[in-house]
Amino acid sequence: MSKLNDLKNLSVLYAEDDSTLREITKKTLQLVVNQVYAVADGSEALDIYHKHSIDVVILDIYMGNVGGIEVAKRIRQYNNKVPIVIVSGSIATDDLLAACKLNLIDYIHKPIEFNAWIKVLYEAVDYLKTNDMLVARVNDTVSYSYYSKSFVFRDGSKTVLTKNEIYTIELLLLNRGQVVTYDMISQMFNQNMSDGALKNLVFRIRKKMHDDSNLFNVAKIGYMLT
Repeated sequence: MSKLNDLKNLSVLYAEDDSTLREITKKTLQLVVNQVYAVADGSEALDIYHKHSIDVVILDIYMGNVGGIEVAKRIRQYNNKVPIVIVSGSIATDDLLAACKLNLIDYIHKPIEFNAWIKVLYEAVDYLKTNDMLVARVNDTVSYSYYSKSFVFRDGSKTVLTKNEIYTIELLLLNRGQVVTYDMISQMFNQNMSDGALKNLVFRIRKKMHDDSNLFNVAKIGYMLT
């Protein structure tokens, strides 16, 4: 799976007090990631972080009463692994020293071009993969880990998939909300799969998911993950 495709599964928290820059950056990030929570200050950032599943945190260093460094410190009290990026127009020596203690994946300077955003998101993906944290939510009870190639359940248990099962679930996730045709699945394996073999493959995936309520068969066409 390419890194650009990996980005499509990310949930990003972005905090910036400049409303114009926040909106522009939000739209930029939405071009490549799945979900962007864009907020105006540190308090909002912490509230969103605790209410939602966040893969990457991007914080402006200076924001009202609760700036990026303070937000990062508070997040680190709960999670020492989630990738955090600090953004600043200029950074003081004391702030830089404080940032270095927070296990950041990067800090970047404004103005930020599109390629710079892609670079830092790729860094986040590499970090998430290395730490087995790059997961896609399948439904309320199960997620899929792109690193361990397994289904991950609420209690932390995992079910490893076979090669063909991996290819199929990743294709369904990549095309979420759209029909993945029988031909698309067969072409992925570079072979013509019989109806029986294809049904058996999807049956095994359903069984390993435990909850397959959002995986639908579209009669005579293919399958869709909602």
